[in-house]
Amino acid sequence: MQQVIECGSSYRGVEKTFDLYKELLSQETPSFSSIRKWLVRIGLYELNRQKEYRDDWIFIVDLTVELGREKGLVVLGVSERLLEEEVFPSRRGLQHQDVQVLALEIMRSTKGELIEQKLTEITLKFGRPKQIIADRGSDLRRGIKLYKQNHPDVIDTYDVTHAMALLLKHELTDSEKYQSFIQQCSQCRRQLQQTELSFLAPPSQRSQCRYFNVEKLLEWAENLLNSPLDVLSNLVPNIEPELLKTKLTDKFGWLASYQDSLRDWSQMVQMTRFVETQVKLSGLNQEVFSIFQQYLTMKVDFTEEFAQKILSYLTQEISQITSGRTLLATSDVLESLFGKYKHFSSGSPLKQIGQIFLSICLSTMNLTTTVVKEALETVRFLDVEDWATLVLGQSMLSKRRILFSASNNNTETA
Repeated sequence: MQQVIECGSSYRGVEKTFDLYKELLSQETPSFSSIRKWLVRIGLYELNRQKEYRDDWIFIVDLTVELGREKGLVVLGVSERLLEEEVFPSRRGLQHQDVQVLALEIMRSTKGELIEQKLTEITLKFGRPKQIIADRGSDLRRGIKLYKQNHPDVIDTYDVTHAMALLLKHELTDSEKYQSFIQQCSQCRRQLQQTELSFLAPPSQRSQCRYFNVEKLLEWAENLLNSPLDVLSNLVPNIEPELLKTKLTDKFGWLASYQDSLRDWSQMVQMTRFVETQVKLSGLNQEVFSIFQQYLTMKVDFTEEFAQKILSYLTQEISQITSGRTLLATSDVLESLFGKYKHFSSGSPLKQIGQIFLSICLSTMNLTTTVVKEALETVRFLDVEDWATLVLGQSMLSKRRILFSASNNNTETA
């Protein structure tokens, strides 16, 4: 179990590992299909396990999308008490095992009314939250807004990572110079791919969430502009220095026109990262606002307008928190769990939410011999199949197999 969950090994990889050591271990090698079945059984056990009914829950909510119409709604819970006693005093972010999976829902429609209905069901089952953290996706935002109509004292917090990325997106999308810069980077990368200077190519730009990783591109540009020519010459000794200089001018000369802008963009990114770091390690409170104001006094004037936007975000979120109280302001732990789930699901023939969705539960567990034994004695694979039929319905792969099997037995085609 730990090889798959903690090391990211594939099912077949774990089988091969056991096979390599079977003489030393003196035991049978489990098949990859058995390993997969064990995992989903333990995941379903954790999902259905009785959780404590509390009045200090903090809900972390998000949706994940695969192929098809279905979206996966995940609601994690962490107690305010755990944050106050363990997480914030240690100045660390939430870890997977700090949270509990309160709900895994497959939704064919994510209208706000349906989101509100799910949140209400979770509240009745586990207790009313003190706070809900989410991004500003339209459906989630409306669902939480409707939920707050019945629970007005619940604090609705906009995840700081998404908030800062959105501020950068608005600033840089409206900048013609930045758009020109990223186009030049893409062109430069294509030109260098099959050359001796390929190691100097700009990092690839993500098609999605690119404003979460702006600094990688900016750091590349600044590092290249500051790289000493003599060191570079030693790295490509097969090119004469004068010819190398000509090639560098040809491939990277365009960077010089962005030198001042790079400094400005980098300062904006640094400001967002500073806020994120403070909020993620110390929580959201009035002190964070004061620390950021003090930090701004060291910044140049051009960032004042952008800084005010960050201050507006902090003011809005802190206004909901009573003096002396510290709350969570990031859903990073859920994004991390989604990343693990997508790694597990990447080997699927079709990118559809399936039984492996239960791997989100596995990552939050403290796997011990006792827990694994109880889970496998409690949950059968038939129970997993029943859950999948009820929650997921017929899979896309199953539909494809039925259709193609019929087409092989019939000369007529659709």
